[in-house]
Order: sequence, then structure tokens, then C-alpha cells
Amino acid sequence: MRNLRLTVAALALCSSAVSLAQTPTPLPRPRATAEPIGHESSSTSALPITRVALYKNGVGYFEHAGHVTGDQSVTIDFTSAQLNDVLQSLTAIDLNGGRISGAGYNSTTPLDQQLKTLALGLDANPSDIDFYTAIRGSRVQVTGPGVSISGRLLSIDLRGDPKKSGEPDPGTDTRRFLTVVSESGQVKTLEITPAVSVILLDTALHTDVTRYLELLASNRSQGLRHLTLLDRGTGPRNLRVSYISEVPVWKSTYRILFTDAKQATDPTVTLQGWSVVDNTTGEDWLNVHLDLIAGAPQSFIQPLSIPYYARRPEIGLPSEAQLAPQTHESGESITAQQIESLPLDGRSVAKMAQMAPGVAALHGYTGGRGVGGGAGSMRGENTSVEVMGAMDMAAPPPPPPVVAPEEYQRLAGESILPQTTTNAFDDFFEYTLTDPITIRKNESALVPILQTKLPVERVTLWSASEPVALRALWVTNSSKLTLDRGSFSIVEDGNFGGEGLLDPIHPGEKRLLSYAADQAVHVDNEPGESQRHLRSIVIAKGVLTQHFRDIVERVYTVRNAAPETRTVILEHNRNNTATWNLNPNTSLAVGSEPAQPIKPEETTPSAYRFRVVIPAGATVHLKVAESHAYPSNIQVGSINDAQIKAVVKEMGNAAGNDPALVQKLQPVIDAQRAVADIQAKKTAIDQHLNALGNEEKRQRDNITALKDADKLSQKRFVDELGKIEDQILDLQKQQTALDTQLEAARADLANKVQAVQYTLTLEP
Repeated sequence: MRNLRLTVAALALCSSAVSLAQTPTPLPRPRATAEPIGHESSSTSALPITRVALYKNGVGYFEHAGHVTGDQSVTIDFTSAQLNDVLQSLTAIDLNGGRISGAGYNSTTPLDQQLKTLALGLDANPSDIDFYTAIRGSRVQVTGPGVSISGRLLSIDLRGDPKKSGEPDPGTDTRRFLTVVSESGQVKTLEITPAVSVILLDTALHTDVTRYLELLASNRSQGLRHLTLLDRGTGPRNLRVSYISEVPVWKSTYRILFTDAKQATDPTVTLQGWSVVDNTTGEDWLNVHLDLIAGAPQSFIQPLSIPYYARRPEIGLPSEAQLAPQTHESGESITAQQIESLPLDGRSVAKMAQMAPGVAALHGYTGGRGVGGGAGSMRGENTSVEVMGAMDMAAPPPPPPVVAPEEYQRLAGESILPQTTTNAFDDFFEYTLTDPITIRKNESALVPILQTKLPVERVTLWSASEPVALRALWVTNSSKLTLDRGSFSIVEDGNFGGEGLLDPIHPGEKRLLSYAADQAVHVDNEPGESQRHLRSIVIAKGVLTQHFRDIVERVYTVRNAAPETRTVILEHNRNNTATWNLNPNTSLAVGSEPAQPIKPEETTPSAYRFRVVIPAGATVHLKVAESHAYPSNIQVGSINDAQIKAVVKEMGNAAGNDPALVQKLQPVIDAQRAVADIQAKKTAIDQHLNALGNEEKRQRDNITALKDADKLSQKRFVDELGKIEDQILDLQKQQTALDTQLEAARADLANKVQAVQYTLTLEP
């Protein structure tokens, strides 16, 4: 067990230690002691946050600004977690010639390093066994029902419960026994029970235990750090301090409002952009300038605020270990690449129309005043948004007016007045709220960031990856704003039409946004014909090349059960191989009309998008054909009759059977046969020579065996050996002549192979 279970007496001795149960330290409000900008009094107050920039990678850039006079220190409080980011990014600038001489903060030694200074040798989470083992040899007094002994602690043992069988469970089936040796030499072993007390008699040990518990308690209260900046100079000056800190990621969400009539020639929608901003920093953001940046700069956490101890190797004395000389390679110098900033496509200020009478303007900041009245606040558990305008909050609200659809469209397009500017830098896009905003600590706000009109087309989207047809908008970002990743909702005539997600859309991009199922459009797709076409035959430089084209078709049948015409964007997945391309055989047939060629409306890296306009109740057939061109090579010098027949057959299938091809290749075939005939004769002679060699060896063995026989017997074998030698010499002469003939035949074949030139084009 890892829980420290000290007895009642031991805890009583350590009563001066801090209690283990403490209230969690709340997240402190970063504060700085300095005079804020615009403050007329000479007294000091918190250095306020004046600017907050939130990024998509979960960090925020905070800027404080205020006045200092003479040599003045500015202190900012953070938690240890915040301090790590601050030490990596802190920037302090005196704008009037002062000098920042340094920054200091209360450092802390890690707990494990502090515990090493104690003689106990306990870690931060000991068990009672660990504790008694650490104090072995110390003087203790153990008292219990009917027993009391003073002496030195010898050991602590774990023993299994004899009432239970099997292996003891250290958590439930074991008992603890202390063995104590008294001053008189008496050895006694006692079981530790709730009625037994152990008192530490050594004052030094008691002090160490108390110090140990104090360190454990103080380690939980070291979350607050005080960073102090010293600004030296003369007279009043402006001071700016900035840093980054971890914050929640800000979220984008959009409203797509249909503000044009359905019969409009060039329909547009009103796009309203909002941002969800959360303030969890522990400090109120009062009238701060807020920037929302759609980018994720590289950021990481490094524990700079914690003292770091490097592990040092243990080296023996020179007499025990001799060091050999060694060399080290030089490091490569690395030149940082200069990242060119992307040119700003356009700085755009979202200027909205004046709000309609009777409609309140919703702003993303608090503390302002509307025309003709004060500011009413709508505040939820985690929200803080102000409603500006002339309202009598005491009077009962009037019933909602009945708004005609065409009037609703107009009012919807004028509903918010986002005061933002946009700016692009490097790979980031920034929304800057022109008016200050207030979001109190532990609250959130829904902030309007843009409103613009975009051209749009209503379509139905179908893809093989999503067999259910979807209602979609084909939106063109005609503005100079980059639309950040987020969710969107469709609102039409005061009704909810669906919602979806969008990826970042840059200026000039066209994007499909799906938001609902289209139950009136049904699409079936089946494989069509697969064909192989011989396009051409070319013989050059001894190689016969056949150029083929494979065509694979897929047929889509699209039915429209809706009472009105539908425009369907049908996605056909492209073959991942680069050599596959769309074939001109791609065609569209509407009803009984003949098929007409069709080209994709748009091509993406993974799909072709075809526009298919289907009248009410009609069915169309879309045939998409993809083709793949590739060559097939045959070496003319090794071509045989079977290969020639296969090539001629391909030509016949392509209605291009040309007898000239056989005529061109006939001399090569004849030369091949001449080479083959000579090679066959050489092979026969080689086989005969091998047989004669074996016979020659046999005769020589016979002569050797009969060396002591009569001369007549020897002569017979010698005569046979002479005849064999004559045959071998004759065959070798024939072989030499055949080698000459074979070399000439091969040269003739090579010349005839190179001489063949032929081209036949069957289709482009």
C-alpha cells in the first residue's frame, strides 16, 4: 500500500504540520503594479490588459500597457503553468527611453530535490511500511492494551492471516508486526492495531518527520509565482508587456440567410460570421482590443520555471580510469529560410446597412450606449453579450409582429453590424474587432466578426462515398475575406433549413456546402463496358511497340421524383493513377433523347463533378468513361511466329490488318531461321565431340591397362585411338567453319532488324 497510515500517536507528534486537506488554489488574476494609461492619480493599480489575440492552436497573445515613473518595478502574478509560457515569450518595452534591467521570480526547488536533504530517505508518496523501515534503529515507545515497551525499532514485518488460505493479499490478508529491543535487551514483537500507539522519542527524528510533512504541504501551495520587472529611467514613461498563455481555441460559426427571392436571376445569400470566445484566464477582459487569428503558429510548453538538474556521469579517479584522446566532428551551420509573407489580397472593412427601425443592433462588447437609450445586458452562466438600443426593460414586451417573407429577408440581411477589419499576414488571417470588447473571467461571448453577400447556387450533391443525395449550396467566396473553418446553419423564411461544416474558403474559391438530405433524388450506378483498343504499331531501332488504350465505363442512372427541376452535381471518383484520364465517350442521355457528350463542370484531385439538370419526374443516364494509354514492347530480333500472329490478330480486331507488317518482318524471320539452323549444327557437333571425348578416354584407359600385354593386343587399341583423334580433328574444323558462319548470320540478322521501319496508326 502506498497510503501513509501513521498511528494516532505519530500523528499527534506531528501536529504542527500543515493539514493534508487544503482548499485548491484558484487561478490567480495576472496583475502588475504600475500606473495604467490614462490614470490621473499617482497611486498604483493593476497594469490592465489592453489587447488579446487568440490563435487556433490554443494560445493567446496578451498585451498590458501602463505608465511608470523613474526607477519602478512592475510585478505580475501567474501560476507555475502560466509562468512557463511567460518565460518563453515575455517581451517588455519601455517606449520612452527607459531600460528594462531584468526580470525575476520566486523559484522553487523540485520536491524530490528538497526531500533528498532530509535524512529520512522517503519519497513523496510513502506507505506505512516505508515509514517504519526508514526510522529503524530509532528510539520509540509502543503502547497498547496491556503492553508498553520503550526501546529501539528493529524491524517491521508483514505476515499472512492464518485464518485465510492461499497466498496473502497485501491489501487485506496481512498483518503488521513491530519488533522493538528495549534498553535492558528485551525483544518484543507487537501487532500494529488501531489501539496501538507508536511515539517517537528521538527529538531529531521528530523534527525530520515534521519537516518532511511541511514540505509535502508547502508543495501544494507553490502554484503562485511573482514575476517582477525592473524598469529604470527618468520621468513618466509608457511601458508595454506582452506574453503568450494557454487559452481555449476560439470557434467560428456561420449563418447563411437567404435574403433574395427564389426566382432571382443571380441569387445571393447573406453570410453572417460569429466567433465563440471563452475567457478562462482568471482576469476580466475589460474594454480590450480583441483579434481572432485563423492560424496555428508553432507553440509548445517547456518547464523553464522549474530548476533543472542535469544528470552528471560518475567518473573514477585518474589512477582507476585513464581517458583516451578523442576527436569530434564539426557541426553544420544551418541558415534559416526566409518565409515570404503572402500578399494581402485586400483589406476589407465589413460595412453593413443601417439597421431597420425597431430592430436592436447586437454588439459583441459591453459598456456601450445605443441611440436614444442605455445598454441592456444579456448574461448567462458562461456568456456576456450586450444588447444596445432604445428599450424599456420595465415594460412588458410587445407581441412579435407578423413579418412577410420578403420583409423577413430584408431584415435578416440587416440584423447585425459587425465592426471588424480583416488582415492577412504570413499564413494567417486576422479578424480585428474595431470596438473594444468586455468578457469577464470564466465567461464566454458570441462575437459577430463578418457579414457579406455571396453568390450561391442551390444544387443536389451525390457522391459514391455518400450514397444519399444531399441538398447543397455551391458558394463562391467573392469577398476578400478568408472564411475560417467552422459550422454553419441555413435559415430561410424564418425556418431552419439544415446545418453543416465548412473548411477554410479563401477569396475566389468555390465550395460545395451540404446541409440536408434530398429524398427526391435517387442515383444508381453500375459498371459499363471495358474495352481494349490498339491505337498504333511502331517498329524502330529493333523494337516493335504496340500502343494500347483501355477504356472503363460506369453508368449512373439519376431519377428526380421532385415536382420541380433539380440540378444534380454528381461526383465520379477519379482513378488514382495519373495515366487514367476522362475519355471523350463520356455522355449524358435525358429520357429517350440521344446521348450527348458532356464535360465535367469541375475537377478536383479525387473526383470529376458533372452538372446534370433533371426535369421533374425525369430520369437521366450519365456514362462516364475513363481511359488509360500504355505501350507494350517486343524485341524484333527475338520475335517469333506466335508473337507475329498475336500482333496481326490485334490489328484484325482493330480493323487494321495490314499485310505490309508481315512483309516487313519476313526478312527478319528468315535471318532468325538461318541463325537457328547454324546454331543447331553447332549443337550437334558439340554433342558428337563430347561422345568422342568419352570414347577417347576409354581407349586410353585400355592401353594403360595392357602395358604389360603382347604388342598385338596393344596395337588394336592404339589403332582405334588414332581413328578417334582423326574424327575429333575433322569435327573441330567443321565447328570453326560454323562459328564463322554463325557470326556472319548474326550480323546479317542485326542489320535486317535495324533496317525494319514501320508505322501503323489505327486511332489518334
